[in-house]
Amino acid sequence: MKRRAPWIVLVVLLMVIGSGFIPTGYDILLAGDPINLDEFVQYEGGSELDGDLGMTYVSSLENTIWPFMIITKLVEEGVEIVPSVSEELDMSIEDLDYQNKLMMEQSKIKAEYIARGILGEEPKLELQGFYPVYYLPDWNDKDAVKVTDILVGINGEKLESYDQLDQLIVEKEPGEMLTFSLIREGQEIEVDVRTYPYKDYYGNTVLGVFFEEVYETSKDANIEWQNIENLGGPSAGLMITLTLLDKMMEESLLKGNAVAGTGTITIDGEVGPIGGVKQKVIGAANAGFDYFIVPLDGEWDKNESIARKTISEEGLDIELIPVGTIEDAVNALEKLPEKK
Repeated sequence: MKRRAPWIVLVVLLMVIGSGFIPTGYDILLAGDPINLDEFVQYEGGSELDGDLGMTYVSSLENTIWPFMIITKLVEEGVEIVPSVSEELDMSIEDLDYQNKLMMEQSKIKAEYIARGILGEEPKLELQGFYPVYYLPDWNDKDAVKVTDILVGINGEKLESYDQLDQLIVEKEPGEMLTFSLIREGQEIEVDVRTYPYKDYYGNTVLGVFFEEVYETSKDANIEWQNIENLGGPSAGLMITLTLLDKMMEESLLKGNAVAGTGTITIDGEVGPIGGVKQKVIGAANAGFDYFIVPLDGEWDKNESIARKTISEEGLDIELIPVGTIEDAVNALEKLPEKK
């Protein structure tokens, strides 16, 4: 029998070692400790939080190497390995960072508008336009609309609402040409794009890019946001709204309890689904929080079900508060028992 040449073994060994330094195109998702929002949301003349309100988040190792995958899977709770966000969205890290900061800015505006409305005020609200949040990877015109653009019109018609935007697209055919009016670097420009070449699950024409509203509201000089811009994106919306509202009220809703949570929020106060629920509820429980606010299950997104399953499988000592609106969350907090 011929002996295998030693150099072949050496080459294979070097290849294995070398592959450990090559990014895999996958991210590692980990449970992060909730961020106490007390110091980030201030209201002059308001009350102090009688307890804790925590914004949960997912810690991640982006586009990591395979040795880290194995190690974290073995030593950390709730680890998930998913395709890299930047790879999946076909966006640069810089564009993702810009988008997250814009989303947080909109979360702040919604929080102020909603909290003041609940307390009987009537703040002004103005729709500025729509910003891109997600591009379909195979849309041929995705380079025509930049992450920093604001959509203000279609085919010469000024956009006044999301329903109007949706209707203008639904009535078109797949692959039909449209003219976008965009605000780019302070100037209004026109860009020609085509609708997505295929209809969606419901048989409707769609764009190859999805938008969300950009709002501006009248300001309350007593509200101050302290270094909150880098905390995250839209999933912070519900919790910063509750924090601001609690500080604006005469008496805290918390009654000594520690409440963590997550969820997007619309300008109408509806709570929407988010990703990373498994990691977020684990992080909240590990940090000693008593309750976890989670969006109710929807037709496609099952945030509540994932959270309940995680609590059961991991044996977590935390109680769920499922909500569909900001009013649901406020009502649930008002009913919490006082923590001694």
